[in-house]
Amino acid sequence: MLTSMRQLVLALLVAFPLTTIAASSSLFVSPKKDFAFALNVPNDTSSSDLFFSLAFPVSPSWVAVGLGASTMGGNPLVLMAYPSASGDSVTISPRRSYGHSEPVYDSGVNVTALPGTGLFNDTTYVFEGVCSNCRSWSRNGKIDISSAAQEMVYAIGPSAGTASNNPRESLKVHESYGSFTMDLVHATGAGGVPVIPTVKDITSVGAAQKLAKSGYKDNKAILHAVFMILAFVGIWPFGILVLRVGGSPRWHAINQTVAFGLVLVGAILGFVISTSYNRSKKFNTPHQVIGILVFVFVIIQLGLGFLHHRIYKKTQQPTKIAPVHVWLGRLVILLGVVNGFTGFPLALSPGYDFALLGVVSFVLLSFLAILFIGTVFRHVRQKSKHPELETTGYDLEPWARAQPEVQQPPAGYIVGDPQTPVRMGVPPQGARQFV
Repeated sequence: MLTSMRQLVLALLVAFPLTTIAASSSLFVSPKKDFAFALNVPNDTSSSDLFFSLAFPVSPSWVAVGLGASTMGGNPLVLMAYPSASGDSVTISPRRSYGHSEPVYDSGVNVTALPGTGLFNDTTYVFEGVCSNCRSWSRNGKIDISSAAQEMVYAIGPSAGTASNNPRESLKVHESYGSFTMDLVHATGAGGVPVIPTVKDITSVGAAQKLAKSGYKDNKAILHAVFMILAFVGIWPFGILVLRVGGSPRWHAINQTVAFGLVLVGAILGFVISTSYNRSKKFNTPHQVIGILVFVFVIIQLGLGFLHHRIYKKTQQPTKIAPVHVWLGRLVILLGVVNGFTGFPLALSPGYDFALLGVVSFVLLSFLAILFIGTVFRHVRQKSKHPELETTGYDLEPWARAQPEVQQPPAGYIVGDPQTPVRMGVPPQGARQFV
């Protein structure tokens, strides 16, 4: 907190020299002093301009202030700022809010950057600008310049390497947020860029904090990743071992059903998450396309497994469904694991791919080792008990097992000829005699 405040003060001393004449303004400073917003309302009745300044340290990936509402569901006009691609300036992105989801860029809002915008002292970003049409917007959105307590909302992004010149850049969800009221009567005066004071104990002026929350995380996205990885990397491969090594169709079915439940919940969470971010609202990213395809395969796989087991119990014979069930299951697991590596980049967290690679490698090596040891042990045990048998019990791939040789009848044997009882002495009259 103290570091953020010192960074703001030091940078603002450079951005706003002491000789600068301050325009009338109201100022809001966040509780942790990691975000400051100042607003000036020109008293020229022929003008609809709003002058404003934003200041924030280099650590947050983005900051935003919403005019005219205390919540994102109240139709605020959002002024979002983040570092430029070069890292030495600020990209301003006016956006519209449509509920509790990522705001959408609005090219109809005219915001112009003014001299004084940039990175100062390598510690703090400052944006100075003017908006020519920020007093009212569609869906009855507006600010009341005669209000002494105009509602506003703000948000601060997590520590991440966002750097872009694209005003439509998709961003991570906020880490802290809150609301405040601002006295626009106090902010009214001669038009000009409002100055953020360069004092150590900087505090809000003409603004009052209402709500402040921090430590926010998108738990739906976290659960989506956990459930899917647990199902495709853990439970489903374990189900193969339950059948191949343990020889238990019943527990295999239970195991795979539990995994399907996790995938079902994970898919629902994924759908909800997709509607929250601009980058995923169209459901056309590789992660989403593969995910939908895998989910369809999972449902088919579950049905095939049920039918195969039901037919096998009745006939005790291999079914044509079995090979399809086996190979489709292998394909589902492979696609599910691969899709995990496309999910983290979509969530703007590509670094987690390395952790996933480690988990997948460990599980794969363990799976192969257990499968090999279990197969060897099973064959040794079966041969010791039943030397004449290669396998016993339920076999998921009976078509791959060597079939026993069929004994040929002895020479002279007539198929279908009933055996003639033989007794000592003269055969009964009419009995067939063989020479």
